[in-house]
Amino acid sequence: GHVADYERARELVRRLMAGLPAGSHLVISDSTATSEGMIAASEAYNESGAVPYHVREVAEIAGFFDGLELVEPGVVRVPEWRPEPSEGAVGEDAAGVDAYCGVGRKP
Repeated sequence: GHVADYERARELVRRLMAGLPAGSHLVISDSTATSEGMIAASEAYNESGAVPYHVREVAEIAGFFDGLELVEPGVVRVPEWRPEPSEGAVGEDAAGVDAYCGVGRKP
């Protein structure tokens, strides 16, 4: 994400959720450091002069949902999050997606 420091990013999420009523949802999708290609692309983007973007580990993305009830199927690759049933909707293609997502509900 655009907040480089992971603990700072988690604190921002906690503060946001603290101001919301029970039953509110947090939805996050983020690029991940799961492949050399994504890491290299992120580094090239950051060197271009654009607003820096920091890819995260999957466990870090999952950590944003601490204290929330994670909605099934949990933190997964974007095309695997409740895809509509259709031929080729998910499968081998999902393995090449370097972005994960999840939904958490505030108890």
